[in-house]
Amino acid sequence: MPRKEKEKILVLCVDRDNDVGVKSKIEAPLIGRKKNIEVASKLALEDPEEADANAIFGAVKTLDTLVKESKDEEYEIATITGSELGGIKADRNLSSQLEVVLNGFPAKSIVLVTDGFADEEVIPIIQSHAPIMSVRRVVVRHSESIEESYALFTRYLRRLVEDPHYSRIALGIPGILLISLTFLWMFNCLLYAGYVFLLIVGSVLLIKGFGIDRKITSISVPKPPGLIKLFTQVAALVIAGVDVYNTYSAVVSQIQNRPIMGILGLIVENATDLAVISAGTFLIGGGIFYFFMRDTRIWRNVVGAVVCVWIREVAFRASQILLSPTPPTSVADSLVLDLLFATGLGIAGTVIAILATMSLSRRYRGFFRGSRAEKSRKS
Repeated sequence: MPRKEKEKILVLCVDRDNDVGVKSKIEAPLIGRKKNIEVASKLALEDPEEADANAIFGAVKTLDTLVKESKDEEYEIATITGSELGGIKADRNLSSQLEVVLNGFPAKSIVLVTDGFADEEVIPIIQSHAPIMSVRRVVVRHSESIEESYALFTRYLRRLVEDPHYSRIALGIPGILLISLTFLWMFNCLLYAGYVFLLIVGSVLLIKGFGIDRKITSISVPKPPGLIKLFTQVAALVIAGVDVYNTYSAVVSQIQNRPIMGILGLIVENATDLAVISAGTFLIGGGIFYFFMRDTRIWRNVVGAVVCVWIREVAFRASQILLSPTPPTSVADSLVLDLLFATGLGIAGTVIAILATMSLSRRYRGFFRGSRAEKSRKS
């Protein structure tokens, strides 16, 4: 008769606000009895009043009790942590760490150990991976005497002041209100204190309610090449906006008694220079970014910069034809010849730029390794 496989049960300790990671500097998940005792001891030495250390020790004791009482199951212990920011980020961390634990120890059920009621918010997350057999809360016993109550109150008051997660609300908001009231008092505007109070409190509630603070802190700052690209893109956008405004102002002031072709010529004449500068700024910034990223798309930007130069000349020659009081009647007209000459030079310059970049791309093939899309297609 084949031997029946033992049922696997996981004793899981949950620290949703990541006090374990912040204070012990050890990354979760913590798997195994030895590892959990080691981290809990370090956490207790770092902060003897930390409840999560007691929870881990409680989980170890639960494991030992289960191992002694039953011989038909196989047990393992693990501790997973969330994030000090709380919210969705904490839940994601817990879910991903639990997946890692269950990949190594595919438990059929879980015994959940927490340090209080707050961590039980994660029960739905845990149940989405494996059923929970039992929940055990490890709560530190307190004496009901006045002295110990005072010590407990002092402990949490200190945490309210020193812990950044709580002090931002408990101290930051009153501080902003007091500073605002001080300025209103200095300028004899205390009449508006109620409006300022409601505005500040409403802003805080809005930011916390929609998680705007967490979204801002989760935004990653780009590296220097990315900053250069971002700066040039913003600069190009600003120049384009100024170009539209200048062109509109110039055309409106000179639009009287002009035919439609003359108005079009005014637009082209006034818009061309800043439009070319805007496009050139965008392409040069992208080229610098691609150079530092060793991306072959730098050659595309080089050709684009050359095209911008001759497009400016062609647009300028075309605007002169549109603004001419006597439109040219033949190809031999000087204005038409100038336009054709600028177009021919532009095409020739573009062809030369393409050939030069092709030669350079072959020569520096070892330095420029292609874009991410090209690398993914090759792999």
